[in-house]
Amino acid sequence: MGDRYDRELMSRRRRFGGIKIPTPILRWGLGDLPEIGHNNGPPLDEEPGYLLRRHYWNKAHKAAWKTPPMPILKFRIARAAAAGVSYQEYTSTLLDTGRYLQRSDVEARKLKE
Repeated sequence: MGDRYDRELMSRRRRFGGIKIPTPILRWGLGDLPEIGHNNGPPLDEEPGYLLRRHYWNKAHKAAWKTPPMPILKFRIARAAAAGVSYQEYTSTLLDTGRYLQRSDVEARKLKE
């Protein structure tokens, strides 16, 4: 999602003559390494400016998980069934990697576990 955010930021800057992005948002991921299980997103409960971070994070989440048109939804459900995973797992992998899951990917993942 970071790549999409950067491209969107540049287009907004060109359209609106430059928008100053808050420093906490620009500094995401520049601190210590997160603990295991952390999704490397911004901290939502720390001061200062956590309300602004929470707003941007919720907005990005809604944009990513927006319900697609019916033909795309049917296509993804069929591909998820063919790969042997749930629709939610299939879509989250698609959003994270930009790659459609295949049955071989799922089997390789099971072998690693």
